[in-house]
Amino acid sequence: MVMKNKIIKKVLMCEPRHFTVDYSINPWMKIGSVNKKEAYREWLELLEVFGKLGIEVEVIEQVEGLPDMVFAADQGIVKGDEIIISNFRYEQRQKEVHYYKKWFEKKQLKIRTLPEGVCFEGGGDSVWFGGKLLVGIGFRGGAKGIKEIRGIWGDTEVISLRLINPYFYHLDTCLFVLNQKTVFYYPDAFSPTAKRKLAQLVPNLIPIEKKEAFNFSANSVVTDHHVVLQEGNRRMMAELEGLGYKAMETSVDEFIKAGGGVHCLTGVVNETSK
Repeated sequence: MVMKNKIIKKVLMCEPRHFTVDYSINPWMKIGSVNKKEAYREWLELLEVFGKLGIEVEVIEQVEGLPDMVFAADQGIVKGDEIIISNFRYEQRQKEVHYYKKWFEKKQLKIRTLPEGVCFEGGGDSVWFGGKLLVGIGFRGGAKGIKEIRGIWGDTEVISLRLINPYFYHLDTCLFVLNQKTVFYYPDAFSPTAKRKLAQLVPNLIPIEKKEAFNFSANSVVTDHHVVLQEGNRRMMAELEGLGYKAMETSVDEFIKAGGGVHCLTGVVNETSK
């Protein structure tokens, strides 16, 4: 197999004008814990990193009262010119969909929707590995969502991975696809069956240690031979550099207080490979 590197051309981000934690829908969320000024500074720093990598960033305006709208990756999953829009499990996030759907429509993406009550949370719940779509189930999405996605994209192999640790409620918090051969993952986040599936699927499956898993090391973004990740993950950085990648640290500490990291803040809407 010829190795192809993913090149991100454009991402969608949501400016955190109204970011806070004023409810709790995952174990990370402690009401009132966010420093809004620092969160905005961190977001601008991430924006700057993407600019240095030649990634075009488009920005959607955050709506007051929707603090988790900043997590653009959760809004859908893109394939070609189509996007499957999310159905959020929790009421607190459901209104976000309306604003993102309008944005995607303006960009002329073909909108695919799931039936009401079928939960699926986009790029939080799902990650591409080659041409296969890996989907985390157990906390947000479930078997019904898998069935619907298979019905929409019949030519795509969709593989379910059951998550068992509530701190890793989305797949992108505990699994990071580096390339077509290498995937980082936190073993304690997955069921025994899910771990067996990954071992059979991934030629180079690298475990993440607990400390770095809880520092959102898996919630990273790769483009070409650069990986943007939460600062302080020294072991993963060494692994990446040993594989020929340059690690670019940034801090998203304030967003981790809501259960999201670098990848959560980054909605990928255009990429290619070389």
